[in-house]
Amino acid sequence: MNHKETIFKKIENSELVVGIIGLGYVGLPLAVGFAEAGVHVLGFDKNQKKVDKINSGENYIKDVRDAALREVVESVTFHATIDFSQMNKCDALLICVPTPLDRFKKPDMSYIQSACEEIGKYMKPGTFISLESTTYPTTTEDFMLPIIEKESGLKHGDDFWLAYSPERVDPGNKDFVTKNTPKVLGALTADGLEVGQAIYQFAIDNIHPVSSPRVAEMVKILENTYRLINISLINELALLSGKMDIDIWEVIDAAKTKPFGFQAFYPGPGVGGHCIPLDPFYLEHIAKKFQFDLSMIHTAGHINMRMPHYMYIKIATALNRQKKAVNGSKILFLGVAYKPNIDDERESPALEIIDTVIQKGGDVRYHDPYIPAVKTENENSLESVDLTVETLKSADCVVITTNHSVFEADFILSHAQLVVDMRNVIKEASEKVYKL
Repeated sequence: MNHKETIFKKIENSELVVGIIGLGYVGLPLAVGFAEAGVHVLGFDKNQKKVDKINSGENYIKDVRDAALREVVESVTFHATIDFSQMNKCDALLICVPTPLDRFKKPDMSYIQSACEEIGKYMKPGTFISLESTTYPTTTEDFMLPIIEKESGLKHGDDFWLAYSPERVDPGNKDFVTKNTPKVLGALTADGLEVGQAIYQFAIDNIHPVSSPRVAEMVKILENTYRLINISLINELALLSGKMDIDIWEVIDAAKTKPFGFQAFYPGPGVGGHCIPLDPFYLEHIAKKFQFDLSMIHTAGHINMRMPHYMYIKIATALNRQKKAVNGSKILFLGVAYKPNIDDERESPALEIIDTVIQKGGDVRYHDPYIPAVKTENENSLESVDLTVETLKSADCVVITTNHSVFEADFILSHAQLVVDMRNVIKEASEKVYKL
C-alpha cells in the first residue's frame, strides 16, 4: 500500500491524526474545528502557558467557543504539547505560525523556518504539509521545500506532500468563521492537492483548489492589498476633505447609493491587524527579485504608515484651538484594538499615536473593554482605566481610535471637554468634536 492509499485508508477508518503548529488566532480555531469533526488533533506550540491553558480547557481566543474547546479537550480529541517529536504521530501538519516584519520592514521568516526544521526532524513518510501563514509567492516551493527535504532526507512527491492554503480569519466576525469560510488550496502535485482536499474537508465546508501554491500565495496577497489600497485611498480623500470642509462620511453614504461599481471603505487612523499592514512589504520583497516596481501598492502602504502621524497632528490642532498644547495635556484614548469588538491590538495604529503623544509630553490614559493592558512599540506600558463621567471630564482631549459598539456617543459627548473622533462614532455636529 503506497502513502496515498494509506492516508485515505486512515480517513476512511477515522484514524487520521492532524497536527497544528502554532496555536494562536489561526491555529486554535482550526484545531478545534478538526477536533469537533472527530479528527484526533495534536497542537504544537513553544509557549508552555498556551499549552497548559489548552490542556486545562481554558480558552484564550475569542473566536473559539469556550464550551467547544472544553469538549474536545475532555474527550481527548485535542491535546496540545511543546514536544515537537510527537509530529511523528501526525498524518498532516498544518503550519499556522506568525509571519511578522523585522525592524527594516523585511519579512521575518524565522517562524516558518523553525517549523520546517522541526517537521524535517520528526515527520514520518507519507505526511501532508500545508502552510497557512501569510507570506510572499514562491515561499512554499523555494523556501520551505529545500529545508524540509534537507532536514528529513525525504523526497517530495514520493515521501510527503507540500501545499499552501492561506488563512482567512476575520476576528470578531459572527457570520463567517473557520468552517464556513471558503478555503483556497494549492499543492505542488496533483496527489498532494487530492490528499489536502480530503483532509481539509473535515474542518472546512468549501475548498477551492488552485493550480499551485504560488497561485494560492498570491490570492492571499491580493485579498489584503485590495483592502489596503482602497482604505488608503479613502484615508487620503478624508484628509483632503477635512481641509476642504467636506464631511467624508456623508460623501461615502451618498456614494453607496450607487447600486453597481462601488464598494464602501471607511477612513480611520490607519490599518491594523496582522495581514493588511504587512502584506505590501511581503509582496515588495519578492517583486524586487523579479525587478518589478509595485508603485501603487508601495504608495498605499506608505499612506497607511503616515496616518498615525496625521492623527497626532489632528489631536495637536484640536488642543491648540482650545489654547492648549499636547505637552502637559491629559489625553484619553478610547480603544486600542485595531478593529471594533475584538481583543487584538496587533499593528494597531492607536498604539503608534499613543507613543507619539507620550513622546511629545502628553499625559496618556486609555480605555478598552477588551484589552486590559498594552505595551507599545516604544515600551510604554499602560493599563485600561474605567470609562466614567470623571474620566471623561478630567481629560483635556478624548480621542476615539476604535469604534467599539459599547462606546455610547451621547455619553461621551455629554461629558468630554474635547473629542477627536477618528471613527465617526459621534454623528451629531458639535463645536467640541473634531472628525478625521
